[in-house]
Amino acid sequence: MVGHVDRRPPAGTRSVFGIDLGTTFSCLARVSGAGEPQIVPLSDGALTLPSVVLFVGTDDYLTGQTARELARARPDDVCSLVKRRMGDGDWRFITQGAAWSAPAVSGLILKALVADTALATGERVEDVVITVPAYFGDEERRATVLAGEYAGLNVVDVINEPTAAALSYGFARFEIGSRRSLGGPGTAAEEVALVYDLGGGTFDVTVVELADRRVAVVAIDGDHQLGGADWDEKIVLHLCDRFLTEHPGAPDPLDEGAGSQALLLAAERARRDLTDVATTTVVVEHAGRRTGVVLTRDELERLTAGLLDRTVALTRAARDAALARGVRGIDRILLVGGASRMPAVARRLAAEFGVPVELSDPDLAVARGAAVYGEKKALERLVLADLVTRGQLVDGAGVDAAAPADLDAACRRLADALGLPAQRVRRTVEVQVVNVVSRGFGVLALSRLGEQGAVFLVHRNDRLPIAVRRSFGTVRDDQDAVTVYVVEQAGGLESTRVEDNKVIAEAEITGIPPGFPAGSQIQIVFRMGFDGILEVTATHEGLADRPLTVRVETSAALSQADVAREREQVARARRERGGLPGVDGRPGLGGPPGGPGGSSGPGGPKGGLGGMPDGWV
Repeated sequence: MVGHVDRRPPAGTRSVFGIDLGTTFSCLARVSGAGEPQIVPLSDGALTLPSVVLFVGTDDYLTGQTARELARARPDDVCSLVKRRMGDGDWRFITQGAAWSAPAVSGLILKALVADTALATGERVEDVVITVPAYFGDEERRATVLAGEYAGLNVVDVINEPTAAALSYGFARFEIGSRRSLGGPGTAAEEVALVYDLGGGTFDVTVVELADRRVAVVAIDGDHQLGGADWDEKIVLHLCDRFLTEHPGAPDPLDEGAGSQALLLAAERARRDLTDVATTTVVVEHAGRRTGVVLTRDELERLTAGLLDRTVALTRAARDAALARGVRGIDRILLVGGASRMPAVARRLAAEFGVPVELSDPDLAVARGAAVYGEKKALERLVLADLVTRGQLVDGAGVDAAAPADLDAACRRLADALGLPAQRVRRTVEVQVVNVVSRGFGVLALSRLGEQGAVFLVHRNDRLPIAVRRSFGTVRDDQDAVTVYVVEQAGGLESTRVEDNKVIAEAEITGIPPGFPAGSQIQIVFRMGFDGILEVTATHEGLADRPLTVRVETSAALSQADVAREREQVARARRERGGLPGVDGRPGLGGPPGGPGGSSGPGGPKGGLGGMPDGWV
């Protein structure tokens, strides 16, 4: 039940809240005093907040349902689907004489969400785990962390949305129901699940091995430009076509912002209606004309068949990648994300893959799983600190490195201090979450034939955490500087072609002393933690005591000055809770954010990093 929220966190500890920062809806969860993940209702009793921001002044904004309902009156001031812009440092939403980046707009959504939570629970929200699409790259993840920081939050970690959903499913299945006899950590996987996460604006598919207290990601795929909003767009085009067919002399509703907003909301409602009924009627009103369009579920499925095909192809690719990594097969498919409710989804997946398909708390599972992970991180930190202080564990080691008796004693001490059952602390701390890399990462280098290309050090679906060391060489004698370009896989497959990759960072090793011949060793080290955020260092053999740290920024367009300015911008913004004077309140839904788009990195390396001494292909 989510109607009642246990307001009491464990004594002596600060809650770590789980936040699902969704493309179309966001929500927040916490683990109750009884140990159960619960969604925290908002101040109006709703469980989710529409991820929509309506700017009503330079420093004033509305969020959520109110923003959606007033969007038709102010179409140029409403920003939605901003999650699709995360990691694009060049994009800005221009309104009311101000420019807002994607992290800044997302920061406003988070501010509203945590403010409502504080009203509902009486507890200040400070420490959070925020979920991200599994297919998010390094820049998108950093942008998400930045959004949390803009909102004044301490982002303890980010976790992939399908992984969080699997944690929620595992909690309900293993902790509460215990439907089967379960082994402990390290035993064979109890079940292999494929998480099909079709949200409002993003799609992820993840294959996970589930066992008691263990969620191990095996393979991921997805498209963060594909979601329920694309189904809505197909409906909008259909409704507009029917309206213009019946009224050939009427102006096109899509040529006007207010008309587009009205059609978008009508389309979303129609899609949701057709989840439960076979036929619905949509009334389209524009420029004094009115048309009633009868839309059937069969028509919707024909209109959007290509979109569903795209998700199935990505699902098949993830399944095949998991099989190639030794997974025996898929036991079941878990549907997550509101758009996965469409009947065509489950029917098609069951036919394609021949395994049970079930809805797994599609709207709320991600936030619940993030809350479970947040409690694990909080309790684990305290247990590790106790073990290190007592000299029973080396600083930096994980709980799995502790002697079982020492770990048990530490969990009992913490349980006594917090007033929690010792078994709950032990089981929570022992939860294992094993993740994989979402995309390949590497550097640009020259082959022995003098051709520029990408050399990947980290590959998609490599297990995290990861540390990779690779040697390259200088390209000429007495080379006094080396430019290092870090690239991220841009397409579905790794490619050595420069244009098929995205340059996410560059830095220069300078001051190399003379006398070193061509081919002198340059060592590149990639490190990536559980959060999927990349750290890179580069060292020339002549400067062994001066390693270069390559800063991988959120984007080249977000300098430190930009971050400081936007942090102040978000802090200064005031959330309005009422409507707008003189507005009729007719509903509307914001479309894709406007403003300049498209981000570009350097066209290619300025030179400096050669191939590995042993050559590469």
